Amino acid sequence: MINVANDNTPNRHVAYAGRYASGPVNKFNAFSALERARLLLRETEQITQMFELEGEKDERADWWWNGFEIVPYTLVGLATCLEWHARSRLTDLYTFLPEKIDAKALDGKVPAKVLSQMIQAKVSIPQLLGVSFTVGSVTEYLGVFKTLFEALGIATSPDSTIQPIVIEQLGLFGDVVREPLMRDVLEELFMTRHALVHEIGYGSSSGRSLCETWPPERVMWLCQNVISTIRLLETTITENAPSDFPNLLTQDGYPVDDRERLRQTIEALEARIGAEIAARSAHSQVNWSDALRAAQASAEAHEMLFSDRALFERFDWARTDLLSRTMLEQRLALLTEIATALDQSSGSRPS
Repeated sequence: MINVANDNTPNRHVAYAGRYASGPVNKFNAFSALERARLLLRETEQITQMFELEGEKDERADWWWNGFEIVPYTLVGLATCLEWHARSRLTDLYTFLPEKIDAKALDGKVPAKVLSQMIQAKVSIPQLLGVSFTVGSVTEYLGVFKTLFEALGIATSPDSTIQPIVIEQLGLFGDVVREPLMRDVLEELFMTRHALVHEIGYGSSSGRSLCETWPPERVMWLCQNVISTIRLLETTITENAPSDFPNLLTQDGYPVDDRERLRQTIEALEARIGAEIAARSAHSQVNWSDALRAAQASAEAHEMLFSDRALFERFDWARTDLLSRTMLEQRLALLTEIATALDQSSGSRPS
């Protein structure tokens, strides 16, 4: 008897977004993709060193000759890094510029059952569209960044962004030898990932095993190419995107600390609100001054709490910068509501 899934079956895309993209800690971003690729590189470097040390012995272990089957599966992780990178940036684009959401992209993806699950999991439309986007080829990967670059007014194409200068050399017999195009390197990665995931791999046209075709040195080279690709695209985004575009990275490929920008925005909004209140009522100005002092004292006390390393250092989600940024974002949201309420208020102004 075939069991038919009931209406309560969780939507896999909503569950995916709920795990990584929503909530206080957002791991669905470019930095996570880059950091994972860096980790894969470090692990591959360690395996390469193991092979080098074993190769110095007179009697070498079988694995030195036959290879580790796990090594090629690093390629699956690398392709997932690129997939994660593109999906997260598509989410960022739709979050920052909702008008860029193509109505066709919503077709069939948000039925009533899925919508109710999204509300329960606090998953947004941009997050759902991002996690459900298919990235199975270099064309689909770079296509996301083509859309993103065009939306942000970036004139450079993603293809030219990731492609280093091609240096041609003459081979032993006078033939031209050049490094493969980065686009071709990434396409081979996606094709190999597809084969590893979806094919058993009994046969090989070359008669060589995956371990022979993808030794640690070659996997390490591919790790470096994936890291380079992500960083080059991210550098272009950082240099051209607005400062409040989500999840920007520094030139070194680490998250931009946007707390200073938030503080400056808060100070400007507080000054605007203060001037508006002062123009309306001296009594209200006293109340505002009291509220402002209390908010500043509270912020200082919370910053002191967040810096208590003995209390928070073991918890990744409770890093000082994350908690501090959350506090600033909440303060900015409150001030924005206050400013909106003042704009809509019909309170009389003194003549």
